[in-house]
Amino acid sequence: MSISKTIIEINGLNKSYKKEQVLNELSWQVNQGDVVGLLGKNGAGKSTLLKSLLNIEEIDSGEITLFGEQYQQLSAQTKGRIGYVPQENDEISWLSVSDLIKFKRQFYHQWSDEKVAELIERWDINAKKTIAELSPGQVQRVLIILALAPMPELIVFDEPAAALDPAARREFLKEIVTLASDENITIVFSTHIVSDLERVANKVAILEQGKICYFDDLDTTKENVVQLTIRYTNEVEIEVPNVLRCKKHQQGQNCIVSKLDQNWLTKMQSQGVEVTVTPMGLEDIFLELTL
Repeated sequence: MSISKTIIEINGLNKSYKKEQVLNELSWQVNQGDVVGLLGKNGAGKSTLLKSLLNIEEIDSGEITLFGEQYQQLSAQTKGRIGYVPQENDEISWLSVSDLIKFKRQFYHQWSDEKVAELIERWDINAKKTIAELSPGQVQRVLIILALAPMPELIVFDEPAAALDPAARREFLKEIVTLASDENITIVFSTHIVSDLERVANKVAILEQGKICYFDDLDTTKENVVQLTIRYTNEVEIEVPNVLRCKKHQQGQNCIVSKLDQNWLTKMQSQGVEVTVTPMGLEDIFLELTL
């Protein structure tokens, strides 16, 4: 059995805007071949996290390595192994699509003209038009093409489907599934569309209060994470194993756990404590953990 290679490693990451703490002692590790959907409410810091790890934004403190190299001192070769699609277009708006592609091409040792031509045709992009003449959805497609053309080993997408119509979103997700079939490719994409994540990711990360509050395999998450409604007549101290979140009320408490401990459940029932176990969908899990 092969050991997964660490592609992204973050330790104790802190980032503030003015006096607001956005990322707080955040630690996280992403391995080769992971396709990670990063969930978080608007304003949770998803874009800040992705820009920080790519050294687009300066951090306050912490350590970040990509492919084993310190993120501020990446070699040219390592930079060429990373593709990035920002949430907002920052490309030169007066350049035509074809001229922009030619301009970008010269900065990479590896570049797939075949991939570019295929996606331009499939996504029906007029390469003669300037970036300014394209719709927001078409611009987003061009940004995706620019990220995929160098055949990167790590691809970071920041809300990649936000500007795409449903048909274009399906095409984009299809491309992600194709990329994900290559175990050497590592993908991290932020989204607020849970259904998109479920279609392509094999891992889910939830960003809340400046930390990755949950990170696990998608299948494990959907199979194991459940809600417990605990009721008791007399107030007692109950220690719930594997708890992710717990809220007490007068009649008991409601808890979200990463895995139900059957021995604990049997013990509670033998003591007359009523425990109701409710399966949860991924959207419910996300909403409960970010309340």
